[in-house]
Amino acid sequence: MYFELAKRNLKRIKVRSLLAIVGILIGVMAISSIGIFGESLKATVLENFKDVANEIIIRPNHQAGYKYIDDKDIMRIKKMPHVTNVIPVLSDVVLVGYRDKKSYIAVYGMDERELSQMFELEDGSFKLKGSCIIGNRLAELASLRVGKKLSIGGKLFRISGILKDAGARFDINPNLAIFLSEQDFKKISDSGYDMLIVKVESLDVVGEVKDNIEKKINYREKKIIAFDLKLILDRINKVFSRVNSFLIAIASISLLVAGVSILNIMLMSTIERTKEIGVMRAIGAYRVTIVKIFLLEALILGLIGSSIGSILSIFGGYVIDFILLKNVKYVFQLSSLFYIALGFSVGLATAIISGLYPAWKASKLEPIEALRYE
Repeated sequence: MYFELAKRNLKRIKVRSLLAIVGILIGVMAISSIGIFGESLKATVLENFKDVANEIIIRPNHQAGYKYIDDKDIMRIKKMPHVTNVIPVLSDVVLVGYRDKKSYIAVYGMDERELSQMFELEDGSFKLKGSCIIGNRLAELASLRVGKKLSIGGKLFRISGILKDAGARFDINPNLAIFLSEQDFKKISDSGYDMLIVKVESLDVVGEVKDNIEKKINYREKKIIAFDLKLILDRINKVFSRVNSFLIAIASISLLVAGVSILNIMLMSTIERTKEIGVMRAIGAYRVTIVKIFLLEALILGLIGSSIGSILSIFGGYVIDFILLKNVKYVFQLSSLFYIALGFSVGLATAIISGLYPAWKASKLEPIEALRYE
């Protein structure tokens, strides 16, 4: 009975009810769509680091007087539990010449197999013995291609391959670098190992392995500094979560407008139906009955607006991702359901809260005074 009364009352003010539904719809759609976009943006950024999430980077402690990492320490780390691979890296800044141009460029000495596992080729092949592989950005800036020769530290090396753009990385940034085999690197530089990339079984044991490395290697003095990329990813995750919350808070302003609209509708309805409320009270209707009818009207508006807004938010998130990220694969992830549910809940709560005061005011009308109202 209450539902039928509420539905009838809303039909009598179709235009105002429709405007209130549209207001809620827009608010819910804004919250959910922006939430979906925020999660998609975070997932897109974190995707660039997914291959290095289980890495621990080891550097010599320069402040303690250590310039390189000892071979003995490298062997000890390789034997530690949960360590799947240890990649020693030689590096130096070396004078590189091509035709009549010269510049100091970062040069790395690495195992050919390890290099092929870490990066992908855009052109050429993974051949390091007597040859070199260069970064994508370096090839573009110097107009280099496979087969050309470079003078690296006074020795000539033919370019065997050009790497794909690897984006931002915390271990090795290959885009403006040159890679040689360890044997060839030692011919042009006397630098030792100044970086270790330690691969761990899973993210769950990264912290344990890091603590174990520091305990075993730094037991007398702090020879090395270790940091895990999982910590960086966690911080990136927190930053994006805060940004997303801020964007959702801004989008919620539109729901405040919808709330005011519902409040206005309910108050106007209270005034217009004063005599009707008086009749209901005179024939025995309780105050709580009046409250239920008004709250049910607000609930109906909230349910319709929130439901339509939730459905349209999927389309909204899809469009935003397509325009800004050029990628829509993260629209349909599990977190999207959370933001759709969040938008629906906030929209529904806004409608009910906005109907509380008008419902209370209507229930407080005295029957005699209400019947006299014209």
